[in-house]
Amino acid sequence: MSATSETAVARMTYTLVGAVIGLCAYLLIEIVPDALGAGRLSFWIVSLGLGFFAVLLGLMGPVRLPAAAGAALALALPASLLFLWASFRAETPGDVVEGGYALLAYCYLLSIPVPFIVARLQHHGGWRHYGLLFDAAWELVVRIASAVLFALVVWAVLLLSDQLLQLVGLGVIGDLIALEPAPFVITGAALGLSLAIVFELRDYVSPFLVIQLLRVFLPPLLLVVAIFIAALPLRGLGSLFGQLSAAAILMGVTLAGVTLITTAVHRDDPQSVHGPLMTGAARMLGLLLVVPALLALWAVWLRVDQYGLTPHRVAALVAAGILSIYAIGYAGAVLRQDAWRAALRRINRLMALVTIGVAAAWLTPLLNAERLATASQLARAEAGAAPEDLPLWELAHEWGRAGAEGLAALEETTEPGSPLAERIAAARTSESDWDYRRPARSDESIAGLVPLRPAGAELPDGALDGLPDYERDFIRRACAQRLAGGNPGCVMVVGAFEQEAAEAQVIGFFMVSPAQAVIQSYALVDGALESRSGLRDLSRRSAATARAQTLTDIFEGRFEIAPARRQVLEVDDMRLMP
Repeated sequence: MSATSETAVARMTYTLVGAVIGLCAYLLIEIVPDALGAGRLSFWIVSLGLGFFAVLLGLMGPVRLPAAAGAALALALPASLLFLWASFRAETPGDVVEGGYALLAYCYLLSIPVPFIVARLQHHGGWRHYGLLFDAAWELVVRIASAVLFALVVWAVLLLSDQLLQLVGLGVIGDLIALEPAPFVITGAALGLSLAIVFELRDYVSPFLVIQLLRVFLPPLLLVVAIFIAALPLRGLGSLFGQLSAAAILMGVTLAGVTLITTAVHRDDPQSVHGPLMTGAARMLGLLLVVPALLALWAVWLRVDQYGLTPHRVAALVAAGILSIYAIGYAGAVLRQDAWRAALRRINRLMALVTIGVAAAWLTPLLNAERLATASQLARAEAGAAPEDLPLWELAHEWGRAGAEGLAALEETTEPGSPLAERIAAARTSESDWDYRRPARSDESIAGLVPLRPAGAELPDGALDGLPDYERDFIRRACAQRLAGGNPGCVMVVGAFEQEAAEAQVIGFFMVSPAQAVIQSYALVDGALESRSGLRDLSRRSAATARAQTLTDIFEGRFEIAPARRQVLEVDDMRLMP
């Protein structure tokens, strides 16, 4: 058989296999749950089938089809059983899927081992050979990305063709797409065909271009990280600690650094970077990554220390911990005078195996995030945490059996009629977290609750009571918090920011976390405050948040109402104009 004929046969085979995979995916997603119900048998069959076909698509090309099918089954079977085990944490398997993290762990178990399988099937003991693993991993990225892009193009052509034919009254393509299995079969066939073509052209469609492009970002990222570290002593750590959003940014930077350094050292020394600029950038970034990684871990830990564990914080702790190990390992490797590239590659291979183990543990009782979070929150309740600071609704509705059992245990030890008992009852009966946290309509006055500045500033009696219920509740919660010096977490600055205005204007600062405050502008209208949008910071062009330290500056008089185009409030390097 000629090379052309072999290519045609391979393309037809892969297209047919892809179409069959698409049809099977349709049966698993649409038919099996209806036939077997939404129980755990159906859940396991669907997760096993989809996992098997996903891995099979990832192996198609580098691995012959029979071996790929066997390897896909060998990987998907234990992973789906672990996923099934994790489903018993909740009343229904769907609740575990909606939680997100168990599904993410399952997908991780199906994807990260694929390069190890490819390397093992291509060469005996190949899973221990970093060069083979590196090639398999990056080729997998290129193959899957190309296949998805090709499938999107196929659908774009089909939909445009359908619209064109409908102009002359022909709806044959639309009728075909309307058939229930058709979208699955078409997508599967497109994926199979694209995988066949990409594998044929593997000498041309290689990850080398992607790796070279990513390397370009190594010096700029080093510069940004270096500037960030240099600015830390000047700006302080108050805006970092205690915030998951800041921790996520720091983890993202660390992950980007790990990825770029991996592209720099490549599969072996001959293809690694060698110029003084790129080599120095890779080594220096390897040293500096310790700072954002450990800051991220510290930020998450402080948040946990103040508010206890939740499944989100457990996941953040695990992610920050893994990235910190990466960063420390990288720093230790680049400090070596020789063979530092080989040391980095050993760390990458070892950490890939470690993360696979962590993903597997997440689906077992060893790392049951809901149970860990429940135990943490019950400990906070026993220590006297305020009912409104406890995630009672999440315990009742989102943390599975562990959360429900923990809430029941907490209710047993709670005095009937107490505020905590009332909040537990509200958590059980509320359909959503928003309904649970939405304050009941109340005419209770908040007059005098918010401190006013400058000293001697006044507002008309009941000026705050005209605000909407949700806004008054937000102010109550902010004022209930305390700054480091003991002042309440709220303050309003009253001033004549527009000299031609009939009445004074107000800028409010309300603490929402240990490090952050929200800024809100108000106008006095007939003796009552009304919220206003459009607050501007003339030094930054916009204003919505501030550091919690800003409130302390206001309480201690470190602010000024100064003229600009009109009067502005100058505090903490901001120039606020309502």
